[in-house]
Amino acid sequence: MCISERLKLVLDAKNMTVTEFSNVTGISYRSAMNYLNEGRDPSVDALVKIYKGLGINITWLLTGSGSMHYVLSQENSKSSEDEFINIYKTMPQNLKSIFLTLFKEIA
Repeated sequence: MCISERLKLVLDAKNMTVTEFSNVTGISYRSAMNYLNEGRDPSVDALVKIYKGLGINITWLLTGSGSMHYVLSQENSKSSEDEFINIYKTMPQNLKSIFLTLFKEIA
């Protein structure tokens, strides 16, 4: 399995479109399409954006080894608020809308 196939698995797992992937990671739509269609592999900068935007384990993306999602160790864990924001950013737009409605009702 190659990087483009693993990226497709990420989009499927997160129920994301290429546009949503582009928006969350800050990678241009054109570059994202190139990565997904095996036109080219992501640069180091793009790999970091995928990691930061989606929490994807770079080792898994490059090699297929390990877990798809990066698991934070206890000493490297973010605050609950940062983790909450990161999870929200990775949601597809339709889920963001539902979540926001529910959150407003609860608050």
